[in-house]
Amino acid sequence: MTYVFRCKSCGQEFEMTATVAEYESRGAPACPSCGTARARRVYTPIAVMVGAGGGDAPAPSSGGGCGCGGACSCGH
Repeated sequence: MTYVFRCKSCGQEFEMTATVAEYESRGAPACPSCGTARARRVYTPIAVMVGAGGGDAPAPSSGGGCGCGGACSCGH
C-alpha cells in the first residue's frame, strides 16, 4: 500500500510504500526534506473501477462525482 504524508514543519508531501502491518508497526516516517518527525498522513480519494458485463458489482452511478451516487456524503 502507498501512504501519503505531509510534513507539518515544511509542508513537503511524500509517499511511503509498506504493508498495513509494516505501517502500523512503524507509524509515520520522518520527512525526507527537513528530517523532522512531524509528518501526518494525508487521506486521498480513491477510484474504484467497475468492469462492464460481469460479476455482481453494481454499475457505476451517475449521481455523484466519486462514483458513490451520493451515498457516502462526501459532497461530490
